Amino acid sequence: MIFLQIIILMCLAFVFYQDMRYRAVYWICFPILAILLFGLKFSLTGFIDGLTEAGYGLLFLLIQLFFLWIYFSVKNKGMVNITNDYLGWGDILFLIAITFYLSPGNYVLFYISSLILVLIYALCTSSFQKENKHIPLAGLQAALLALLMMTDHLLSTFALYSDRWIYILMS
Repeated sequence: MIFLQIIILMCLAFVFYQDMRYRAVYWICFPILAILLFGLKFSLTGFIDGLTEAGYGLLFLLIQLFFLWIYFSVKNKGMVNITNDYLGWGDILFLIAITFYLSPGNYVLFYISSLILVLIYALCTSSFQKENKHIPLAGLQAALLALLMMTDHLLSTFALYSDRWIYILMS
């Protein structure tokens, strides 16, 4: 299992590097990452639980993308394709891939907190970077996920694949 985690961390580092350097990531990285992440989740929780929780994460993501599409369509007074100007396919594919590992609660927490952190990054670096306005969302989220996975490995009370730690924290 540690070998699989190392491969996943290397894949996340590759996504981070490509997105930071080229503002684009080879699409094949995302299905590979999804398979690796699901393999890790499967080894920890089982096949049915892994697929069920991935389904919840995918449903959450689809709802988010739907509301994002509605927002930009209303704002532009016509139907828009959000992948043309607002959100890259790599960002969407990364968010899909991580549903295969993160539990639903952890997925929502990661989604919201990573968007806030990436927004802070974008605001801080926007004054320095005049030439490239694209935000490396997938790359920065990959780096954050890698840090969280390493933390998850070190702390036994914290688990990205299970919402149990959230329930314990809330009680």
